[in-house]
Amino acid sequence: MIYSVNKIPLSLESFSEMLQGMNSEPEAAAAACVLALGIMTDDESSGIEALKLVNPKVSHSMLQLAGRQLRSKPYLMRSYFLGTTPANDYFLPEKLEIEITSNKYSGTREDGKMRLFLNCSGADSPRPITLVKQNDGIWVAHEWSSLIMGIRPPESEHHD
Repeated sequence: MIYSVNKIPLSLESFSEMLQGMNSEPEAAAAACVLALGIMTDDESSGIEALKLVNPKVSHSMLQLAGRQLRSKPYLMRSYFLGTTPANDYFLPEKLEIEITSNKYSGTREDGKMRLFLNCSGADSPRPITLVKQNDGIWVAHEWSSLIMGIRPPESEHHD
């Protein structure tokens, strides 16, 4: 499926407002994780708070890892939007879309746990994210470390 994002939230406040309608479906919760990590790219403390909204139980070590990865690769989260490539320096297109897929091992909404895959233009295969449905019906990003693994650098970084 293609998940469309109206705009990228630039602040914790706008992210928090946007999240209200997103965490009732696993695909939307996966997209929210990408957006929270995007906030962290530009403002680490706001990004940490956004990730805590995406999953209140996120570990301190996971937040530290995300911070290190995003500081060293600030283009990383843009690679999850369709139309970005290493050749265009992961430039965000006007239409913001994230491709999310599943497979026969992904689980179901009824299971309360799903492993979805996000297309990544800087990697050879989609990246997994595991989402868990809480008792209140809210889906949280439970395991997303693959989203912050390395990708091909933008072509502008190839200085020969």
